[in-house]
This record gives sequence, structure tokens and C-alpha cells, in this order.
Amino acid sequence: MPIGVDLDGTISKAKLYNPSLRLPWWLFILLVPFILLIRPNREAVKKIREMRDWGHEIIIVSARPPWATNLTMRWLSLHRVPFDKIFCVGFGKGTKDRKLEVIKREKIKYFFDDNKKISDFLNHNSVVTTHL
Repeated sequence: MPIGVDLDGTISKAKLYNPSLRLPWWLFILLVPFILLIRPNREAVKKIREMRDWGHEIIIVSARPPWATNLTMRWLSLHRVPFDKIFCVGFGKGTKDRKLEVIKREKIKYFFDDNKKISDFLNHNSVVTTHL
């Protein structure tokens, strides 16, 4: 069964991408070296490994911009965070809807996210959402 996991604030301790924030794209390019130095949340990674060991497919659905997908995959690999698929849907207006679209397309029944607004939105749309 596919399990969905948010990235920033859930796997990563830092909340770099806030869906309600509107910052220029070039600012994120300046942050790239710092993004690679951020360590993941150990407890979250431990739980993700357990879910993967139980046979679940781990799908990361992040509000990071699509151009950050390769960088994000490198960060996950560098820190040995297991995942099967990753979708960077972009931040700003419509983030919740884009996340929900991926969740439905990938048939994710359970999603882990630290953002209460997104959790409430997904729960309202029949996706069981909680924190790791």
C-alpha cells in the first residue's frame, strides 16, 4: 500500500517551503548549498524505514518547486531516507489541490504532513492524514 509523506517540516526539520509564502524563485537557488546541509528528522526517517520494511511504498509529495526534484532526490539519498517516488508540486496558490491530485492518482490512503491546514484539507477529501 502506498504511503504519502510530506518533506519540509516532516522529513526535514526545516520548513523551507511554506505553501502560503510567495518568494522569488531565485532566492531558493541561493539557498541550495544550505538545503544540502540540513539534517533530516531522525524519528521520521526511522518510521519511514519501518513502513518500508512492512512492505509499503513510500511516496514523497512536497510543495517544493518541480525544478528542485533532482536536488531533493540527492538530499534524500545523501541522508539515506528511503523513498520509491517523489513529486514536487510547487508552492503558492493551489498547492493543496496539486498535492491532493498526486495523492489520488497514486492511490495514497495515508499521508503524513506537519501542516495543519493541508492535513485538514486532505482529511476533508477522504485522505487519512496525521503526523509522523
